[in-house]
Amino acid sequence: MEVNAAVLAECFGVTKRRIEMMANEGTVVRIRRGKYDLGQSVKNYINYMTHAEKSTEEKTLDGVRAAHERIKMRKTELTVMRMEGQLHLASDVERLWGNMAATVKSRMLGIPVKLAPQVTGLTDATEVQSLLTREITDALNEVSGYDPADYDDYEPEEDEEAEETE
Repeated sequence: MEVNAAVLAECFGVTKRRIEMMANEGTVVRIRRGKYDLGQSVKNYINYMTHAEKSTEEKTLDGVRAAHERIKMRKTELTVMRMEGQLHLASDVERLWGNMAATVKSRMLGIPVKLAPQVTGLTDATEVQSLLTREITDALNEVSGYDPADYDDYEPEEDEEAEETE
């Protein structure tokens, strides 16, 4: 539907001059001089006002405070999960896996040293296989268990303690 600037200004609650400015910005769709597409202009105006409202809301002090509170709440949730053993720091996981890898490497490299004297002179392949299987199984069993006690040394970071006193 085609309308003039006065009608569109009345619909939007703005001046005719503002309608011209919005047409130059592309918010209002101009068909020809002084005539505008009502349907598309209304859709564009709604989108424009929605985005403008969100931008204003995000910049208000209350919006900033609300965002800050959401961040603090999320941080508290993560801290509680960590204290309950449901969440671990990447550095803790890295340390645990590093220790496990070192243990596996050490145990595997120790198998030939430990078994060489025992298999010397053995002619039964089944017996040699049994000794090797037992040693490899023992080495792997040593690192197969996850122990939550490895993470019992949780201590809040300095900045967390400082926030608690605020």
